[in-house]
Amino acid sequence: MTLREERGFGQASLSTVRGPIWRITPLPWTDSRLPLAVTGRKNPPTEQPTVLIEEMDPCHLAPVMRSTGHHLRQFTLTGVEIEHIAQADARSAHGFPGAS
Repeated sequence: MTLREERGFGQASLSTVRGPIWRITPLPWTDSRLPLAVTGRKNPPTEQPTVLIEEMDPCHLAPVMRSTGHHLRQFTLTGVEIEHIAQADARSAHGFPGAS
C-alpha cells in the first residue's frame, strides 16, 4: 500500500481491484521519543522496535474483511533496527512502494 492510498482512505482507487494488500509499518517504541504527529495514532507504542505487517481488505483498507467481519492476517517482527527518515529524503531515494 502506498502512502497516498492510506491517506485517501475511503476513496475509490486501484486497490479495490488489485487483490490482497499488505501494510508494512514500523511501530514506535516507548523509548523513541518521537512525537505523536510522526508516529501516528493508529500505530500503538511497543516495548521494543517492532515492524507490523498486516493484510488489508482491498475495498476498505482495513485489517478486517468488512463482508464477513473476519480479522485478516497480521505478523510482527521485533528487535529490528528502525530509522526515521523524512518523507522528502525517502521520496528522493525512491523509498516508497509504487515510486519510480
